[in-house]
Amino acid sequence: MRAVRYHEHGDESVLTVDTVDLPDPGPEEALVRIEAASVNPIDTYVREGYVRPPSGLPHVGGSDLAGVVEAVGEDVTEVEEGDRVFATGLGLFSPGTYAEYTVAPAGQLAPLPDGVLFRDGAAAAMAFATAWRALVTRGDIELGDVALVHGAAGGVGHAAVQVAKAAGATVVGTARDGEPAEFARSVGADAVVDYRSEDLAADISEAADGREVDVVFEPQADAHLDANLACLARGGRIVIIGENGPITLEGGLPMEAKKADADLRFMSIMASPGDQAAILERVGERLADGTFTVEIDSVFGLDQVPDALRELMSSGTLGKVVLDTSR
Repeated sequence: MRAVRYHEHGDESVLTVDTVDLPDPGPEEALVRIEAASVNPIDTYVREGYVRPPSGLPHVGGSDLAGVVEAVGEDVTEVEEGDRVFATGLGLFSPGTYAEYTVAPAGQLAPLPDGVLFRDGAAAAMAFATAWRALVTRGDIELGDVALVHGAAGGVGHAAVQVAKAAGATVVGTARDGEPAEFARSVGADAVVDYRSEDLAADISEAADGREVDVVFEPQADAHLDANLACLARGGRIVIIGENGPITLEGGLPMEAKKADADLRFMSIMASPGDQAAILERVGERLADGTFTVEIDSVFGLDQVPDALRELMSSGTLGKVVLDTSR
């Protein structure tokens, strides 16, 4: 089978398309024929060596997949041969998804409904599971809340807009003016402000009709900290799913927050943990009934993985970048 691997850590140039043996599933594992995969920033961080796979090198990158179970190992009860499945969170403690086949822990595989395309399943996996865990599981989003979604035109951001809307929240997104802002509105944002604004907090407040924000979905820990704090309601939650710089914590709150306001507005800042198959099953149901739609920016073949990753990290994509593993 073909698999995109790297034999040393580095930029996209270290990726090679190798011919390798078809893997056999071990106990509690399943062999999956991958029909589609998607690319995510975490794949880049693993390849560059910031996160090192315990299995060592060479390594197959990739976190998300959608495909068909070809075989199962011993003690597998979650799936059986022929099942349509999708998954996320692979590629670190198990082989990745930039390949025609992979073995995966059976417990990480969720059923992909018949009406959902493989490309959509792969594109939705990490994006919607992350957004769901951040906003629903961790953020306790409720009907009538105001949600602020940063990066609302991105892969995870456009998922977060839809998860928040489905929960009954009013959604204010941030995105560049023009096509990105229109894209964010098209997936459900009630209002969009340009994150480059000189007074982002004021623009967010205006977009929310003067209401304070109950839940902030923040992809980068310190990117909009001052604006987030200025907009946050009492009991508000800021859910951080990533980090773009050091942020010092004391008692669970950034030092900047402690200095910013003695009242602190009773907020909590939380990191979003890993994804689970149970969440993906809920996501799959909502993809099937049309509650959620995943927007695909572009599709690449296996031999174009370096181009796909460069496209992803260019910050110009709207929605998700996907791999068609048959190409």
